[in-house]
Amino acid sequence: MAIKVPPGQSPPFETIDDKHHAGIIIIIAAICLVISLVSLLIRVYVRKFLSPSWGSDDIILLGATITAVAESIIIFHSSSIGFGTDISLVAENAVNRIQNSLVTADILYLLTLYLSKCCVIAIYLRLTPRERHKSFLWATLGLSTVGVIVSVLVISVDCEGNKPWAIPGVQCQNLFARWQAIAALDISTEILLFTFSIALVWGLQMHNSHKIVIIVCFAARLPLIIFSSLRLSALREYAATENPTLAAIGHTVFTQLQLNYSLIACTVFCLRPFMSALTTHYGTAGDSNLGSSSGGYGYGYGSGRQGNTDPYASGRSRDYEMGRVMGRAVRRASGVFRDRPDVTDGRGNKTVVSEAARPGHSREGGSIHSGSDGSTRMIIRKDVEYSVSVEN
Repeated sequence: MAIKVPPGQSPPFETIDDKHHAGIIIIIAAICLVISLVSLLIRVYVRKFLSPSWGSDDIILLGATITAVAESIIIFHSSSIGFGTDISLVAENAVNRIQNSLVTADILYLLTLYLSKCCVIAIYLRLTPRERHKSFLWATLGLSTVGVIVSVLVISVDCEGNKPWAIPGVQCQNLFARWQAIAALDISTEILLFTFSIALVWGLQMHNSHKIVIIVCFAARLPLIIFSSLRLSALREYAATENPTLAAIGHTVFTQLQLNYSLIACTVFCLRPFMSALTTHYGTAGDSNLGSSSGGYGYGYGSGRQGNTDPYASGRSRDYEMGRVMGRAVRRASGVFRDRPDVTDGRGNKTVVSEAARPGHSREGGSIHSGSDGSTRMIIRKDVEYSVSVEN
């Protein structure tokens, strides 16, 4: 039935009624995609101007965003040829094209989730210097890689692509059970990655409030478990329906939410609260402690401006990498002695003054003044001593 519109007005782009739901998925997919692209631009801005240190996690996130864009384009194309419309109103050849498109979209969905996990694992690898941590992360990456390969084969080989596309649960035997296994593996890896964030900060020498901020940032991916569960619940109805072009809208909506949120959560690690919370202000974290004077693991912090090479400078973060900083665990407390030939004893005799400089202090007007609270915090202090000798 044609929609009547007033003279001088154009018909709506999509109609939403009992037999047309394509407008729902178009709106949701478009909004989610725009937010994901904005998140990517935020990350690019941070890397370009605030923290200019590109890493593998940035490249992986870019790849994940590309696959998400491709998945959204497929959804938009499918909607234009009948996806979201009652199957009785869609031509048979269009039904086959929609079916093929949705199989491709499901594969890109799985690939995007996998790449988002790889992005988080890459961030972890840059944060931790411990070998046992890295072994755990590589094992998780291997599990995720095997999982995504098996998942793609499970839904594509002799399953979702079978024709005719009548009842999905009949056309693809145990369709819901297959997606249950895929969702269980996805949820398990998300829990593993979050649990690792707790182990990562457990032994760090920083305030508990800072640890909580870091853990909360990594916990930003936990809502993916909710989206995965909601998607699986909607998929149960889809597997038993005789109207797949219309019923698929339900789980496709949660697919878009989960897929794009996985990308948005990867940008949390570039936000200022995370960078500030991970600053230790004394050049050590992880395996090293303040009392160590030999090589150790430090947190690669400092100003992002060129020419600033002070490894102990606090302030704006250049990167969130816990790289190896050899011999920089703490500043040495031993003084640096300087001769002061310009000092006399009042009778014209030359006086030699050797001054033991104190770390974190500056000399002004003949007296020693401590720096700001931030510059002297966590620094070993040593009093200034003068040695005066008179040459006749």
